Amino acid sequence: MGLKKGQTHSSSFKKSTENEYRIFRKHFVFSCVDILLIKDGSVLLTKRTINPHKGSWHLPGSIIRKNETMKQTVRRTAKKELNINVKIKKYIGTYENLNSFRHDISHGFLVSHISGKIKTDFQSIELRFFKKIPKNMVPHHKKMIKKFLKS
Repeated sequence: MGLKKGQTHSSSFKKSTENEYRIFRKHFVFSCVDILLIKDGSVLLTKRTINPHKGSWHLPGSIIRKNETMKQTVRRTAKKELNINVKIKKYIGTYENLNSFRHDISHGFLVSHISGKIKTDFQSIELRFFKKIPKNMVPHHKKMIKKFLKS
């Protein structure tokens, strides 16, 4: 069942508990979105403060919530993690991340910055625009960026 007229996704969403999340990540795959924001030939990356990939550079992203479209997730993530509003320019592909912490199927989106001052949230300690991909980076994000830049 979808959202009722006038109801926003955030008003219909019940966040899972830490325990529910721990159980789920051990047994199921997460469907996620990742945001690729390029400015003057540089890619915006943030440094993670939480798992998965704590301490690594990564693309901002989020798990898709129940009853939320991928595009809604992109907009929510940009606002929550970067404090900005974005325009979705292009779907750039699907990438898989398998590790001991979690299994993600990630959908990449190229976006442009519409408004808001870019800043980090609690999940990131730092953000920076990179001309060259850093070594300490989430592997599937590195693949996503390299493939996009070649296209």
